[in-house]
Amino acid sequence: MLKSNPGDSLLLRNYGKYLHEVEKNVEKAEECYGRAILASPGDGELLSLYGNLIWETSKDEDRAQLYYDQALLNSPDVSMVLGSYAHFLWEAEDDEEDDQEIMKHIPAMVGAH
Repeated sequence: MLKSNPGDSLLLRNYGKYLHEVEKNVEKAEECYGRAILASPGDGELLSLYGNLIWETSKDEDRAQLYYDQALLNSPDVSMVLGSYAHFLWEAEDDEEDDQEIMKHIPAMVGAH
């Protein structure tokens, strides 16, 4: 279907989601999401999916936050977007707490050597 409709943002979004979640092919999923965003830059669900991909694969909080911000701006009442953003915030906070916990122990580890 993509061969006959290479610019169809819904097809690209769905295929990107499949590649990401089922095939675990991050590179191809990112390519599909990127093409879909070019075709439909105001699709909040798509922007949220891409933010999720970024967060899951690279833990780049700032970059993921940019896509979530755009998703919320374009689709403030879509439950999928709100749920994905809440999940991102929860995980980002957990990562920050984990980093702070590790940092507390570094002086003791350095002093032990």
